[in-house]
Amino acid sequence: MKPRVAPDPPDVNQLVLALERRLNAERAARKQAQAMLALRQAGNGAAPAALAERLEQLIEERTLALSQARDEAVAASLAKSSFLANMSHEIRTPLTSIIGFAELLLQPATGKVNADDALKTIIRNGRHLLEVIDDILDISKIETRQLEVERIVVPLPRLLSDIEALAAGRAQQKSLLFSIEHRLPLPPALCTDPVRLKQILLNFASNAIKFSHAGEVRLVVSHDAATQRLRFEVCDEGIGMSPEQVARLFQPFVQADVSTTRRYGGTGLGLYICKQLAELLGGEVSVTSQLGRGSRFGLSLPVGLDTPAGQMLDVREDFDDFPRPDFQITAVDVPELDGKVLLAEDGEDNQRLLEAYLRQAGLQVEVVGNGELAVQAALRATHDLVLMDIQMPVMDGISATRRLRELGYRGPIVALTANVMQADVQRYRACGCDDVLAKPVDRDRFYGLLRRLVPAAQPPGRDTEAAFAAEMAALTEEFRAGLPATLEAIAQAVQAADRPTLKRLLHTLKGTAGSYGFADITRLAAEAERGVDEGTQADWAARCRRLVTRARECAGLQAVD
Repeated sequence: MKPRVAPDPPDVNQLVLALERRLNAERAARKQAQAMLALRQAGNGAAPAALAERLEQLIEERTLALSQARDEAVAASLAKSSFLANMSHEIRTPLTSIIGFAELLLQPATGKVNADDALKTIIRNGRHLLEVIDDILDISKIETRQLEVERIVVPLPRLLSDIEALAAGRAQQKSLLFSIEHRLPLPPALCTDPVRLKQILLNFASNAIKFSHAGEVRLVVSHDAATQRLRFEVCDEGIGMSPEQVARLFQPFVQADVSTTRRYGGTGLGLYICKQLAELLGGEVSVTSQLGRGSRFGLSLPVGLDTPAGQMLDVREDFDDFPRPDFQITAVDVPELDGKVLLAEDGEDNQRLLEAYLRQAGLQVEVVGNGELAVQAALRATHDLVLMDIQMPVMDGISATRRLRELGYRGPIVALTANVMQADVQRYRACGCDDVLAKPVDRDRFYGLLRRLVPAAQPPGRDTEAAFAAEMAALTEEFRAGLPATLEAIAQAVQAADRPTLKRLLHTLKGTAGSYGFADITRLAAEAERGVDEGTQADWAARCRRLVTRARECAGLQAVD
């Protein structure tokens, strides 16, 4: 994802530093002027003409400092506006496909759409949307120094096979060829963070594919024995860049030019994140490009392992032990389990959704709506697992978990939450949670966690996907049917200026709408909830009106005057 142009925009920290510089300049000017006047009054200072000249110089310096601070503030504002515009585009574009195809699937008689194609489109766009959100979370972690990397041994053939599997599918969609060039000999493995390394290389490959209309994209891998470093270069035959455009890369929110953003999209974060990740891994990134001829993005990285010469991979067949799998959307592997789960969740729609997930795996489910009831239920009966929502009325999930542990409860407890920053996860574990599941729930990770924590797995023997799909469609329809009542309750709470009720309604709607494919409703509900916390009554009332109007549009409900 390439960044959009703004004139060297500083981030929030830079803006604060600019304001601090302005204040320091003002203080310095005032102190120097006071010192000059004191000298003059004492009769041994500078002559009046010299004093006036010095004061004029101080005024000019102060004016220049204030002008620079103003320019930096304006640049920061432009960068923010540019970034928000890009993010709106990057989020709304996949949502259009997700919501549109989901609506067509609910109307098969009139939609005239192939169900398999529609579902693959929804999943593909959903994954793209997740990549955008991951970029936002990564930049937040990088700026707050919360991003962690691990160091494990990574087989080089496996790593390259994974890259090829993902990049080749994207290239094929644009009728491009993707290949890997192995400049032998190469070490069999390296010690690094495989997730972050693949993130960098896939970003380079995705950009190369995005900005190429024909030809080939190559990943060239070589090894420098003298420095014990691996070099990865992604080469394309795309649109290329001028030296001026290259100089603007690897900065947050900055793309080659404005037309690039309009034509190709992008959040403006990808390359900046790659640079920061490379430095965390002990590496460095580089780029060479020629306008109209293509680009080469490079990553140099320490191997981190000592490999004797006799163990180096020196024939092409060494990389064929890990054949590239076909590019496809994989199905979720639903386990067959036998046990009972306590689900503590206050949102009715999320209750039905997670209960459907659990029952699809053959589990019995007890559902409660707040932390106090969760404590009572967990102590009253035996459960193999407790799924504990963090934000609930009466008693929140952290308090409920802490209370259970104080009373001697030893069963596994998993936190359910949309807040999964490192500090949040540490807080959940500190109160007694064994693991954390992020919302919206990833079904693959969800079932993997169930396999690990719920005993008595049974051999698979029944096909439940079709029944589950039908149940999910019914649940989505139930959500749509109940939405008018929820929106009416929100409108009444706004009219009555009932902040507590309004905040509860907005929080519940925010947590459930996205699970049923209505991400726009979730976004607007979150904005309205923030308005209740931070804004004036007029502000949050206006946000709630926008939410109600857009929610009715998203759900295909008739507009209300």
